[in-house]
Amino acid sequence: MPRLALQEVGFAYGDDPILAGVSLGFEAGTATAIVGPNGSGKTTLLRLAGGLLLPSSGTVTLEGHDLAGIPRRAAARRLAGIPAEEDSVFPFTVRETVELGRHPWRGAFAPLTDEESALVDVALERTALTQLADRQVPALSSGERQRVSIARCLVQQADVCLLDEPTAHLDLGQRLRMLRVLRQEAHAHGRTVLAVLHDLNLAGGFADRIVMLVDGRVLADGAPEDVLTPSLIEQAFGTPVRVMPHPDHGAPVVVPLEMPLEETLS
Repeated sequence: MPRLALQEVGFAYGDDPILAGVSLGFEAGTATAIVGPNGSGKTTLLRLAGGLLLPSSGTVTLEGHDLAGIPRRAAARRLAGIPAEEDSVFPFTVRETVELGRHPWRGAFAPLTDEESALVDVALERTALTQLADRQVPALSSGERQRVSIARCLVQQADVCLLDEPTAHLDLGQRLRMLRVLRQEAHAHGRTVLAVLHDLNLAGGFADRIVMLVDGRVLADGAPEDVLTPSLIEQAFGTPVRVMPHPDHGAPVVVPLEMPLEETLS
């Protein structure tokens, strides 16, 4: 039985269908990238998987139980996630914000245990935030705030981590570092990690599995080398590409064949 499953899930905003007949199962210890063109339903799928939206049809299950019937506090202990954009309006410090990841596990005003404080220390170190621990979050750059969200997600220690564009606003080095951290969460700690990613090359290097959505349906689902093919990418994105294996680790590298280097004026 998959840890998290969507069974014939559909969703619509009013009369506007977003997802139709999506069936996917996600196992423990795996990192999955959700890719697809804009408007394909990636974020909606993630929100349904996290219980933030209720499906119009079908069911979402966690360990075989309908997610809609699991109490919110219990679900928060099993599911953690970060949105694509998250702005803090409260003058909390970085450390205080990361500590919020422990909220589902304790009373609202209960102090952290020594063990929980150690978890926060480790999360700050893994996300390169130790030196910023006493800074207020609203004063940080967008990339730094993104790393704070990832650190809070790590501290929550949920079985399922749902991340919408976790590399947004990060520079190249931090993108690679954060994806390594998330991959380690899956492989070393047995978590189920789902990440919406727009960069196909990052998705190919990060994921054990890639799900490609187009028009609210699953176009392809499998290992990166089976999904990131020239034909599927052109079908999904309307752009011709060349795909070659990375010389060091063999992950697929996607190179567009059309580059906006010149404009033709008429």
